Amino acid sequence: MHFQSLISSTNWGQHMAKVNVNSSPALAPRSLTNTAKPEAPSEPLSAKQVNHVGDLWVLANNCKMETFSFNLTTKHLSNLQAKIGSVSAFDSICALLWRAIAKVREGFEPQIITVCRKDPCHDDSNVLGNNQIIRSIKASFLVGESDLNKLATLIANDQDQVCDERNKIEAAVEKDNGCTDYIMYGSNLTFVNLENAGLYELELNGEKPKLAYYSIQCVGDEGAVLIFPLPHGSAAENECEPRYLVNLTLPEGQVFKLKAELKRAALL
Repeated sequence: MHFQSLISSTNWGQHMAKVNVNSSPALAPRSLTNTAKPEAPSEPLSAKQVNHVGDLWVLANNCKMETFSFNLTTKHLSNLQAKIGSVSAFDSICALLWRAIAKVREGFEPQIITVCRKDPCHDDSNVLGNNQIIRSIKASFLVGESDLNKLATLIANDQDQVCDERNKIEAAVEKDNGCTDYIMYGSNLTFVNLENAGLYELELNGEKPKLAYYSIQCVGDEGAVLIFPLPHGSAAENECEPRYLVNLTLPEGQVFKLKAELKRAALL
């Protein structure tokens, strides 16, 4: 993802040129005191600097990436949440996939993930804007051997607004006058919650979409997982009805192993 700064600095030279040096000062002079400079914000965990891509907006991955999708049914979710407990479906799915991907990476499991959710404070108007909360979550234990409930609780409990890294990402980009390129999707293994994206609210001639989804191009080497709701009507009666579409982009060599892991979990 290519970030650019939209904030320009004020030209103080032009401003001071308009000041009349012969006029009296508007304010009494104050003594100069040593004021502490604000601490520079730490680098965001959820974004990584990459080589400059200019106007191409194409990331050079270190490996070939592959994308695949699968559906989760009402039965899948019921079985999963029976093992995990009272967390959201999204947090449960993230925990399951985080552990599964950690298992197939064999010694290089992702200890840090990035989770993107809709900002609950964002105005639901039709004005475009950055309405995602971006958080990084770090595990201090072996993810591939962990209990699903432990992982899901870690993900669900890390929703303190202080953890939102949007400001850190903006500061990192602005420090070089917007000339530095960063990626966010795939800098860590990234999970994106699209439950509240309103994918099925569009109507054309009284008809709503049968299937709607997003895709992300140029995902970084750590991969990304997009979780979409599917339209459903009688899910309570039909346990085989699809409820979520899960779209994964991962290094090509990991996809076959992950599919085998998901089959063992009776998800494929």
